[in-house]
Amino acid sequence: MTNLRGNRCDNTSVGVLVTDPAGRLLLLRRATAPVGMAPVAGHVDDHGTPADAARREVAEEVGLTVLTLDPVADGWRPNACRRRPGPRGTGHHWFLYRAAVTGALRADPDAAHGVGWYTPDEVRDLAHRTVAHARARVTGERFAEEPGIEPVWVGFLRDLALVDATTEDLAAVDALAAGRPPRPPRA
Repeated sequence: MTNLRGNRCDNTSVGVLVTDPAGRLLLLRRATAPVGMAPVAGHVDDHGTPADAARREVAEEVGLTVLTLDPVADGWRPNACRRRPGPRGTGHHWFLYRAAVTGALRADPDAAHGVGWYTPDEVRDLAHRTVAHARARVTGERFAEEPGIEPVWVGFLRDLALVDATTEDLAAVDALAAGRPPRPPRA
């Protein structure tokens, strides 16, 4: 598991999208905050380049070896993490990759309560659950018991056309990712 470097955020994270031959997405249920289902992800810290960090996170979190790593997106997101804010405040410059992997899937119990393959419909359903939580239709307790997609990932997955969310719903989810409480839609 990535070390917490004195519990201060480095404001740089990686995320890795892994799919199987059936088109299912690899997601893990986070064992630490923020709550949710998410692809492999972590801080760059002292792992070298973002690509080096991506390879390391895949090995650490799910026990797989990256064969190929292709960048798909990067940019700033104002999402909170469990660390103290870094030099750029709350948020991360994210580097996202798609990876081909090999090996036996094995979740690190420090990183995940479980790991599995999710169909596109299941991923969309998980994203809708996150929107429901961001819109105060699912309580924090219920979301923790039965999480949707980790909030920061909803925007990424929408940008990659893997889930749908309205602009208003995405704004509510982004606010949740930034650490603000869920809010119902305006009347």
